[in-house]
Amino acid sequence: MNRWGTGARTRAALSVCGALLLTACGSGSGGSGGDSDELLVWVDNTRTAAAKEYAKEHPDQKIRVVTIPPDAGYVPTKISLANRTKRGWPDVVFLANPSETATLAADPFDYAAPLDAAVPKETLAGFAPGALDTCTFDGKTYCLRNDIAPGILWYDAELMKKYGYEVPTTWEEYRKVGLKAAAEHPGTIVGSVAGKYGAGLYFGSSGCPTRDTLSLTKVRIDTADDTCTRVADVLQPLTEKKAVTNVVPTEPSFAKLGADDKILMLPGPAWFGDFMFKPSFKVPDGRIAAAQMPVWKGEPKSAAGQVGGGAFVVSKHAGKRAKAATDLVTWLTTDVPLQAKQPTYPAFTAAATEWGKAKAKDTYYATNPVPVLTEAAANLRPGFGAVRYEAEWQSSFNDTFGAAAGDGKSLKDSLGSWQERLKQAAKTSNYTVE
Repeated sequence: MNRWGTGARTRAALSVCGALLLTACGSGSGGSGGDSDELLVWVDNTRTAAAKEYAKEHPDQKIRVVTIPPDAGYVPTKISLANRTKRGWPDVVFLANPSETATLAADPFDYAAPLDAAVPKETLAGFAPGALDTCTFDGKTYCLRNDIAPGILWYDAELMKKYGYEVPTTWEEYRKVGLKAAAEHPGTIVGSVAGKYGAGLYFGSSGCPTRDTLSLTKVRIDTADDTCTRVADVLQPLTEKKAVTNVVPTEPSFAKLGADDKILMLPGPAWFGDFMFKPSFKVPDGRIAAAQMPVWKGEPKSAAGQVGGGAFVVSKHAGKRAKAATDLVTWLTTDVPLQAKQPTYPAFTAAATEWGKAKAKDTYYATNPVPVLTEAAANLRPGFGAVRYEAEWQSSFNDTFGAAAGDGKSLKDSLGSWQERLKQAAKTSNYTVE
């Protein structure tokens, strides 16, 4: 699964890595940049078995699979080392954070190879609409998505029924239900604005331009846009009444809200059902259900933000191994039987359909979540690009909007501070800001 790194996954990956090869987590000597026929493949722990399965089924192609940790920054650091030594580039690399594609495709890395000429157009068209937006710069596709994490509105169906509330379909209704719950059932929450969850789900759903990539070197940032200020307007009273918290959903104090039946609704990515509500929040079977993100006023349908997912990149240095590398990446991301077994929502539409057949039978959910997930995957909000200032995008949100939410201050006023932090981060990352 890819949820942008946990300590347990990192330790597991490092353990497997050490067991594979003494040099596996080092420079990865060999691989691209030389005349070797051996394909060097770097993947995380979750993808290791699939890569080895491919190697077993293609005995004529030498393939060395190396398991790497999913830590943010790990891959760029290792690629930078390979660039200095002119050796050891992996031919294929999995990115637990797809935003790193923007780093690997641009100078000074110049590592990621455009795939448009190597992957059939019909294959690229088979990915969910917008799924490859984080891979695309200047009209060129630099990665293939393994999985995506569209945002939806998770809710506790039992609490909704008990309190006599209706699931909101618009953001105005969402605000009304949240305020009603805060008044009638103190301590109940309907969302979190912490870090990537607030920025990626609320602002991502609205289409607020905080990471709108116009090219590898140009980005649009404008938190004064109506698509940003309307988010502040919706959340202002909810944060004041503590119906929306700035506590991160992965923190123990947030998990206690679940144990205490205080999570009425929670905008969250597709993987929250399996990997947060069930194991972390410990909400019992038969209670959690899924709905589309509420519709913004004046728009005809729901739009999904996103938090998570992963991507595969092929090296520019692969040389004569380029076709083999592309074939491997294409198989890993589009093979329906393989993708149907993965833990998170497949980016390739045909695979997602098969994946959904098993998920539809999952008795944990109050109702089948698959139709909601499918619709959300087809309606990812455009403009959510892969950027080199990903870490600062999150931390600056916490320091400005998130802090204002926690202190009961003006959220709309905090948008100006977030704008300045984002512009500075973008410029430091060699972007021109529009």
